[in-house]
Amino acid sequence: MSTLCPNPDVCGSCGWSHIPYDKQLQQKISDINGSFRLKALDFTCTEILPSPKTEHYRNRMDFVIDFEGRVGMRQKGKWWKVIDGHHCFLADTQIENLFVAIKAWTADSGLTFFDRKAHQGLLRYAVVRSSTLGQTMINIVTSAPTDEIEEQATRAALVALSNNCNATTIIWSVNSTITDVSFGDKMETMSGPGFIEESIGGFTFRITPNAFFQTNPHAAALLQSTVTEFAGDLTNQTLLDLYCGSGFFGVSLAAKTNRTIGVELVPEAIADAKINATLNGVTAEWHDAKTESFNWKDLGADTVILDPPRSGMHDKALADVISAAPATIVYVSCNYKNFAREMVQLQDYYKVSAMRAVDMFPHTPHVELVTKLERK
Repeated sequence: MSTLCPNPDVCGSCGWSHIPYDKQLQQKISDINGSFRLKALDFTCTEILPSPKTEHYRNRMDFVIDFEGRVGMRQKGKWWKVIDGHHCFLADTQIENLFVAIKAWTADSGLTFFDRKAHQGLLRYAVVRSSTLGQTMINIVTSAPTDEIEEQATRAALVALSNNCNATTIIWSVNSTITDVSFGDKMETMSGPGFIEESIGGFTFRITPNAFFQTNPHAAALLQSTVTEFAGDLTNQTLLDLYCGSGFFGVSLAAKTNRTIGVELVPEAIADAKINATLNGVTAEWHDAKTESFNWKDLGADTVILDPPRSGMHDKALADVISAAPATIVYVSCNYKNFAREMVQLQDYYKVSAMRAVDMFPHTPHVELVTKLERK
C-alpha cells in the first residue's frame, strides 16, 4: 500500500501513514471505546474532529545528529542510528526548509558529533520549531565543550548558522549529562529574541525552547474551543487549570472567570504563562509546583481542567480531585487508556456529560480526548 512516508520500513515516527485518513479516524474512535469496554465503563465516544491539516502540521521536530554526522529521524529500533536527510512529511514546511540548511551546516561546521554509545562528541540534536505567524526557532543541543577552544569553535559555528539561515531565533543548549535528551541544562540565545510566538483562537502565546506547546497549531484551535465549550458559563467561578503548561487553556478562559489559577511543575512554562497572560490582557495566578504536591483543595475551585502528561495523573492527584469534588471537570487526555483507568474511580462521583476526540496527531495512533465530568 502507498504511504506518504518515503522510508516507512525504517522510520517508526508516524506508524499509520499507510492507512487512509478516514480509516484512521474510525480506528481511533474504535480504540478509545475498546479501552472503555476493557474497564467495563458504560459510556462511549461518538465524535472525533479531524485535523484541519493532515500533512506538514507539526510545529516541532527533534532531529537527531548521529555519531557519523547524519541528520534526520531515528531508525526504527536503533536509537543510535539516524536516517540521513529524513525530515518527516508531518513537519511544517518552514521546518523542512530549515532542515536543509541545518544538514548542510552540520557537515561544514567542523564540530564533532555525539556518539551515543561512547558518550563523546558535541552535536546531539537540532530541535526546530515554527509558528503559523511565520516565526521559527532552531535549538542546537550539544554536549558541554571540553575546553575553551571547543567552546569558541561551537560559538563561531552557531554564528555561522544564524548568518546562513533565516530563523527567527537560534538557541544553543548544553546538555552536560550523558542522558540522550533533546534539551539542555544551560541555554544561550545566539540570535533573535530567544522565543517565538503563536496565535491560536485569537490568543497570543510565547513559546520558549524548553516549554511544551501543542504540536499541531491547526487542530489546537479545535481543542481550545472544545475545552471552552465544555467548561460552560464560568461567570463568578474559580477555574483551576492543573498541568497548565504555558497557560494554553487558562489564558484563553481567564477573562470569563472570577479567578483563574494555574499549576505546572516546569518553571519555564510558568514563566511563559505569566507572559502569556500579560500578552492577552488577562489576570491569573500561576504556581510552579507538582500537581500532586500542591495544596489546592482549599481554593474553592468550581471547575477544574485536567491535562496530565501521557503517563496520566499521579494517584495522589486523582485522590485530591475526588476529595475536593469540584462541580465540573474538563479532562483533556492524550492517553485514553490511562483516562479509562482513572475513570474506574471517577465514575463513582462524576457522570460523563460530554465527550469529544480531537485528532491532533494524524498518521499516528495518538489522539486527544476531551471529557466533561459533572459531579453526581
